[in-house]
Amino acid sequence: MKKQALWIRVFVLALALAMLVPAFAACAGDDENVQSTKEQGPAETGDANVDENGFLLDNLPSDLNFGETVKMLGWDNYQFQYYLTEEAAKERGDVMAEVIYKRGVTVEDRLGIEFEWNYVKGDWGAKDTFIKEVEAASQGTPYDGLICYNLVPSALAAQGLAANVYGAKYLDLESPWWPKEYTKEMLINNTIYGIPESNDYGLLYNMMAIFFNTEMLEARKMEDPYELVKNDEWTLAKFSEMIKDTHEDPSNTPNKPYEGDIYGFVNATNAKRDAWAYALGFRYSEVRDGELVSLLGESGIQTYIDTMIDFYASGDALREEENGHQNRLFVEERAYFYASGIFMTDSIQWAQKDFIYGVVPYPKLNEEQTRYYTHLSNTYDAWCVPFNVRNMDLTSAVMECMASESYRSVGPSYYDVKVKIRDA
Repeated sequence: MKKQALWIRVFVLALALAMLVPAFAACAGDDENVQSTKEQGPAETGDANVDENGFLLDNLPSDLNFGETVKMLGWDNYQFQYYLTEEAAKERGDVMAEVIYKRGVTVEDRLGIEFEWNYVKGDWGAKDTFIKEVEAASQGTPYDGLICYNLVPSALAAQGLAANVYGAKYLDLESPWWPKEYTKEMLINNTIYGIPESNDYGLLYNMMAIFFNTEMLEARKMEDPYELVKNDEWTLAKFSEMIKDTHEDPSNTPNKPYEGDIYGFVNATNAKRDAWAYALGFRYSEVRDGELVSLLGESGIQTYIDTMIDFYASGDALREEENGHQNRLFVEERAYFYASGIFMTDSIQWAQKDFIYGVVPYPKLNEEQTRYYTHLSNTYDAWCVPFNVRNMDLTSAVMECMASESYRSVGPSYYDVKVKIRDA
């Protein structure tokens, strides 16, 4: 079969370049397209369409039995995020490995299928290896589904190797196990080529957040960030006020910002600064009348730049950690606030630190902003489907079942066990 037309390739390439990492709504506002916190957690009691823990069930028919082997391709760098055999789960030996293994078994049982996985290198540096494998398979028996590094679906679509999954029979993108804000940003002319699950393991631990050292804040008599968030008062102005005059340089070495200095706020890496644009409500592009429009030349981007220049000007906020020392300043208790992915909970645990810390979303630009936003670092997974997939109904059922099972198992386990209880 021939690849999709050249105009689709050009269109999707533009999309990939303009919208590399979309934002996620961290807390609900009044936009019906934004996923609410209520939808992400247990449903109302008394709802018949929920499980024993109050989480919504999907609408997949209970009598589905495809009776087939499902041929899947994944990227082997982070295989543990989406599928593990029983042996591999035992070898990893952590709580999430067991959850990932059991999810795969549940999906196989519910759909009457058996997974057959192949893995190749597939991060951004090795994307060509992944793409070549997809292309080679398409000449014979194509894969039934692909689990890709999050930026790869756009590259596949740009080469005409990805199918449009919008409208697939069993895919319910309005359900809470699919990220509505992502779909809203990526859906153009009823076309979408790749999508992550809301509760993908890689997505969850790569969500950007603001960590804070509770004891340091209390010693300085700072306001409680949890209360500020709850009262809708967690804004950039309030945050700037809180960290004012927090920078300390005990060794009096202004040219060595990492040696013993204490800061009000630190970014884990320079790349993590991207999260501020989304958190403060700014966007680099948007869809207007079905067309993708760049906002880089509009006044809002300059406002964002000016805002962040002012934020870092005092010296109380450090733009990035020392190269190769991500999370060091927070673990060493030299930052009141710290921006990193949720995975930093692992760094604190590995360092065997037992100080008290909290986690909140990025501040809003002002109180008029109707919701809090977060942003995703890379290394999360996205679903993609070959352009000549043999049975889209089968593949869409697998996608829907995997995502809904993640919503009821992976997400709750990660937040309630891995992060909150700090279990290994």
